[in-house]
Amino acid sequence: MTAKYDLFFPPGTRVLTLPNWQSPRLYLPTHYILQRWEDSSFYPAFRFLARIYRLSLRLKAAVELGEVRQVRSSSWPLGRFAQDALPLATSVVVLVGTPGPAQKITAQLRDDNGGVLGYLKYAEKDAARKRLRQERQMLCSIPEGAGPELLKYGTMGNGEAMLTTPVSGKPLPATLPPAGDLTDFSTSLAPQPVPVAAHPWVRRIRERSTPELDIWFEALTGKEWSVTIQHGDFTPWNVLRRSDGTLGAIDWEYGTLEGFPYLDLAYYSLQTSALIYHRSPSRAAEYTAQYLAGHPRLALSNVEARALTSLAAYDAYRKFQEDGHLPDTNHLQRWRRAVWQDSVCGV
Repeated sequence: MTAKYDLFFPPGTRVLTLPNWQSPRLYLPTHYILQRWEDSSFYPAFRFLARIYRLSLRLKAAVELGEVRQVRSSSWPLGRFAQDALPLATSVVVLVGTPGPAQKITAQLRDDNGGVLGYLKYAEKDAARKRLRQERQMLCSIPEGAGPELLKYGTMGNGEAMLTTPVSGKPLPATLPPAGDLTDFSTSLAPQPVPVAAHPWVRRIRERSTPELDIWFEALTGKEWSVTIQHGDFTPWNVLRRSDGTLGAIDWEYGTLEGFPYLDLAYYSLQTSALIYHRSPSRAAEYTAQYLAGHPRLALSNVEARALTSLAAYDAYRKFQEDGHLPDTNHLQRWRRAVWQDSVCGV
């Protein structure tokens, strides 16, 4: 854990970890059995085997198996930070993000009855702070209802923290093809169209001296493309369906206000193909391009769909490279690079 768990829990709290203290992913207070069961639902799992594993961990937490440690600090830094915005917060469940340069910690704040009041993200590393500031900008700019509401941003402990409201609902199933109304949500964030050469996202990419991308941009000439709000990490686990059927998205740290249309949809398909279906780069790229080209709402040619698939892989590759993920040591980065490099001759 990047910071001591004492930073997040009230003094005297007895804390369990899942899977264990040697490789902690989720920290939760002991409380009582039903609350431990509910708190442990914050442990992420989307593949079938991962859900079975999570069930075993939740049962372990419910019966309080494993070592319990007590918070010995005399203060509650998270409580002080959140007090003015969420005065009813009395307990917290803490999820440690995926290890890496942009690793963050996410705390779920609850009231006395176990109700979720909000979320706090905490970052210490430079790349993580950069992404947290990016998410702050996005939450201040996206339409109401598209994501959580920003409540507070500032320093906490040795890092920076951001407090937001929860987005109610359940994550979308991690299956393909994507839900039909996902297109409606994605395209609703697209205002005015412009030619490819004038598109701010394209101009920003070209400033990086990437001539190998020109073949894809050429495939997109001939019509105008919207300047869209792009989520940047558009996946089933980052999109929630509310009880009224509407959608909202969380984790906007890779977002931009000047994105290119349909890259989020392509990324959604690619990321799900890689992490859930374990498809090869070529098979995932083929599936994604066929999905985009076959969607009647998008009106894309096969060439345009293939170009957008490649650009989505490159866009994700570049963002994670900026975080410090090296392609030779990160499997997902190698996978993405294969999608956009191997497709140059296929456009």
